Amino acid sequence: MEVFDHALNQLERSMTISTKRQAIIAQNIANVKTPGYEAMEFDEQLMKAVKRREKKDIILEDELSDLTDNSVKYSSYVRLMSSKIAILKSIASQGRK
Repeated sequence: MEVFDHALNQLERSMTISTKRQAIIAQNIANVKTPGYEAMEFDEQLMKAVKRREKKDIILEDELSDLTDNSVKYSSYVRLMSSKIAILKSIASQGRK
């Protein structure tokens, strides 16, 4: 039995993806008034791919919505990771008795 199971590894990857996505959204928001700046979108399917949107304008409301969605996902990943670690700690402490 692996100590760090597939779910824990997947949670770690999901948190990494979410962190990268957050950085791109923040960059879009920071450049909302920059003339000629084209908003970027993080493509979760390709993990590292940054693609251009069909529209060139940054719509602040859309970016803020994406930011909120991403924050909720990241918080969920953190809670799940914390639960998994708590279970592993409990199992480890039971083995000492």
